[in-house]
Amino acid sequence: MPRTRKSHQPGAELTRKQLDAIQSPHGRLSLVGRVCEMVTGQIQSRQLSAGHRLPSVRQLAEDCGVSADTVARAYDKLVAGGVLESRAGSGFYVRQSGRTAHGDHRAQAEAMLAGWWRLRPLMTTRPSLSTTGSGVLPPHWLDEGTLGGALRTVSRASQRGLADYGDPQGYLPLRQQIQSKLKEIQVDVPPAQIMITGGATEAINLIMMGYLRASGESVLIDDPGSFLLRDRMMATGLDVARVPRLADGPDLDVLRQQCIRHKPRFYFTSSVLHNPTSTSMAPHKAFQLLRMAEEFDFTIVEDDTYGDLAPQTSSITRLATLDQLQRVIYVGSFSKTLGAGLRVGYLAAGVRQMEWLTVYRMVTGIAGSTLPQRLIYQLLSQGGYRHHCTQLRARLDQHRQATVEQLRQIGCVIDHIPESGMYLWARLPGDAHATRVAEAMHQVGHMAAPGELFGSEPFYNYMRFNIATTRDSPGLPLLAQFARELAPK
Repeated sequence: MPRTRKSHQPGAELTRKQLDAIQSPHGRLSLVGRVCEMVTGQIQSRQLSAGHRLPSVRQLAEDCGVSADTVARAYDKLVAGGVLESRAGSGFYVRQSGRTAHGDHRAQAEAMLAGWWRLRPLMTTRPSLSTTGSGVLPPHWLDEGTLGGALRTVSRASQRGLADYGDPQGYLPLRQQIQSKLKEIQVDVPPAQIMITGGATEAINLIMMGYLRASGESVLIDDPGSFLLRDRMMATGLDVARVPRLADGPDLDVLRQQCIRHKPRFYFTSSVLHNPTSTSMAPHKAFQLLRMAEEFDFTIVEDDTYGDLAPQTSSITRLATLDQLQRVIYVGSFSKTLGAGLRVGYLAAGVRQMEWLTVYRMVTGIAGSTLPQRLIYQLLSQGGYRHHCTQLRARLDQHRQATVEQLRQIGCVIDHIPESGMYLWARLPGDAHATRVAEAMHQVGHMAAPGELFGSEPFYNYMRFNIATTRDSPGLPLLAQFARELAPK
């Protein structure tokens, strides 16, 4: 007697008709994305409940009229996203609630790290023939003369301060300079509420580890957004909920739905020159976002890593300016403008938040290195940094339109052309899968940044382009060639 297939609850059928009915708020979804949406829709509507076994890869492929590879990739994405769990020799199951199943979050983190390991070579720092996907400015754009002068000044000064651990909040003269810098964007904060960190990465990690240590706790992030931020959260076991990023800021309707569903404590976002789109938040969106933070009682972490590449005009709206650090923790960095190797950033927060973050910093790292902090102090106090940023903005402006035209010539589509910043976010020609194109380019020595690194399935055919390294890049003809060869037939 044949064994009856027991996959899921009666009535919770996954069929081609359901697959064809899937619509995406972002536009056209790939088949993999539609299978993911179909499964998650059944789970959200409770037609599939925690612990139920899904059809096998082969069975679902037959039911939906798609290839087994499509279903396998969809299941892998759902496992990586914490929606399903894979049991060796048994199949795929709807995972238990993340708030009570620590083991599921560990499996989710392991799956995420496996995915990151597969994509890691695409973002390698080894010498490449072209670096259209780079996240830093070209080395020859650095102001070596000003940097060298500041280094010589620091080296001639007394180094007796190195005998002590230093202030856990960082070098006081630099914090005073940052206080003046924040006043320029109308954020009034004393040095006691500023902490110097090892780049924006350490600042955000301090916030996460200081406030979000419970496995399964919900946080909100932009989609697309920083892949390092997302993957760090998933590796920590947090329940990551995505908020679509539009040209004028977050999709507030989806944000409200996510707040109702997940009850997050933190939302990590950027109001100025968001990565990877270089879009900035409209003033009305910023006001509404702050009201929503009050309504749903969550804190906003405003990552302004790229803010110094924005024009210094009154049209730029920052959440910290409107909020004055009541519900916003502000994060800044010098790594994108002065060089990633310096690793100097900072955060500004309310009095009670800073007290806790300082205690946590002392317990986990004592204090940061004062040498790079003194170097940054010299650059800020002597006016060299301001001049350097003005030059960077001018050079990016000179490259932007030419880069846009070159991308368009090879068939890329740019939905929004930013007025400033170092990135362009573009769809590849022929609906080519960006990760496959990036992998093909990597094999011949070129670095690209596919959309899969930054966002969910709807961005499978997007790439992030660095304006400074893409103009006249020898990688563009290859990208066009691989996009044609790998486009769906």
